[in-house]
Amino acid sequence: MSKDDTSVHILRKLVVDGFLLGGLTACIFMTNLLWEPFERGFFCGDESLMFPYKDDTVTVLMLRGFGLGLPIIAMLTCEWALLRKVRDDERCLGVRVPAWLRGFYCSLSSFAFGVCFTELAANIAKNTIGRPRPHFFNLCKPSIDCNLPEWRGRYIQSHEYTCTGDDIDKFGDMRKSFLSGHSSWAAFTMIYLALYLERRMVWKGTRVLRHTLQFGAVMLSWFTALSRVSDYKHHWSDVLAGYSLGLAFAVLVWTWGTDLVNKKKEHAPLPFYDLSHINQQSASLTNT
Repeated sequence: MSKDDTSVHILRKLVVDGFLLGGLTACIFMTNLLWEPFERGFFCGDESLMFPYKDDTVTVLMLRGFGLGLPIIAMLTCEWALLRKVRDDERCLGVRVPAWLRGFYCSLSSFAFGVCFTELAANIAKNTIGRPRPHFFNLCKPSIDCNLPEWRGRYIQSHEYTCTGDDIDKFGDMRKSFLSGHSSWAAFTMIYLALYLERRMVWKGTRVLRHTLQFGAVMLSWFTALSRVSDYKHHWSDVLAGYSLGLAFAVLVWTWGTDLVNKKKEHAPLPFYDLSHINQQSASLTNT
């Protein structure tokens, strides 16, 4: 491939990736801001909706920071350690692009696409199902009196009541219990990180360290998922569905959607038996 063809290939990849990521990001914002969730009704005696409202143990800022920061740091470190000594002639517009930088970009772009896929899939589920969160009664404070006999033992439609609570800004979010976005995000980012470390953290003396880091990453996602139940933000089935979604996307994106820049293999030595055969031939020629 000529230098001009290489530059065109790199620039085309950057433009296409940027366009697709921008489109996916716009879809995520639209599903968050413009799509009103389905308003599901309830039963007055539904004890699963009677929990108090609590603040998040794992805040959105913490979720995004750890979910993005840890994989990015790991990718940058591993790609530099693996490919820093690789010398090639890959250039873009006359500027040499190091192999470790290309490797970092390929891993990061695949990871970014997976994050967008997971987030968008979770938002679609939340808005389509519209399941009330466990603290629904605490925030909504429905206008009906559940002590009256006409409301007992039957499903109350969304048009039969109004919410009288003071936290109006939380009324939309309280109908987004299924599935857990925290769980799906944490599962994807941390399990993808664990899979990445298994493949790229391969230099000598890192086996125990690699497995420890993998365990730590998975436990971070596990703790995040469990906290959504103890914070009364989701029902256990919401967390199970969210974690399964993130796990599935992590495996799929890593297996079929991630391109890695492989380290060039050095010239392998000749096998031992070939060397012995050559030595024997040399000895016989000398004797003759």
